[in-house]
Amino acid sequence: MELIAGVVKEDYSDYVLYFIEVLSAELKQEIRDRLVKVCRGFDQAQSERKIYSYKETVKEFIKRYKTNNDLSEDRKKGMIGELLVHVILDIEGRFITASPFFNMEERSFKKGFDVSLFESDTNELWITEVKSGKKQKRQANASSAIVGLINTAKNDLNTRLNEQNTNLWINAIHAAQVSMSGKGNQKDAVVRLLEQCADDAVDGNNSSNSFNVVLAGTLFHPMSERMEASKVKRKYTKITNENLFKKIFIMALQKETFEAVYDFLESEANDET
Repeated sequence: MELIAGVVKEDYSDYVLYFIEVLSAELKQEIRDRLVKVCRGFDQAQSERKIYSYKETVKEFIKRYKTNNDLSEDRKKGMIGELLVHVILDIEGRFITASPFFNMEERSFKKGFDVSLFESDTNELWITEVKSGKKQKRQANASSAIVGLINTAKNDLNTRLNEQNTNLWINAIHAAQVSMSGKGNQKDAVVRLLEQCADDAVDGNNSSNSFNVVLAGTLFHPMSERMEASKVKRKYTKITNENLFKKIFIMALQKETFEAVYDFLESEANDET
């Protein structure tokens, strides 16, 4: 099925594949409509302050993309890949994002979890890790490449969620306070959940198998060779059988290049209209 124009979705409930075939006009508009909310938070997206405008936000994204001396291709892929995951999560609407894309203190990558999510239907917290990249020489095809990204996300979360690192949770609490709407009970519910995780870290009681996780991979690879659902399913089953996490949801994205998204955002930043 088509999620929106240019984005094909294969939904298997516990794992979903997205093929971003075209950076369509509709997808560009979705990025425009959601960029401030994704990057800065819900309340900022409602603000009339110039600093929180779409124009200033897209300019800030470009600055962060180019920041420091770390202009490696991996950093670029990472930023674009994570942005696409944020936008698709917001379009889908199953989860409420409880952390902004932008690191609040500086223009480097966030320290800690990529995304905290709240599922309002179940009142559950989900911790998300996003890995982005292209097929490596040792990998046979697109399927092995996306499975490799998902596996790296799994390993990272398995490590972090078993650490008793209170700073991870303090950062997540601050992110939720910034990202979520100041009105309503959902923000309070998320903060309470995160504070309990922080308390458990203090006591040395955190264990990865008590957490729900979203493992997301964004593969930049030609659409002439597509990732296969059967291979993603096999990886989902294998991770489930490892009993590392409470619940698992896998997002697998494929897009030919990351440059097209950046070129679009740069043109938006430079548009004088």
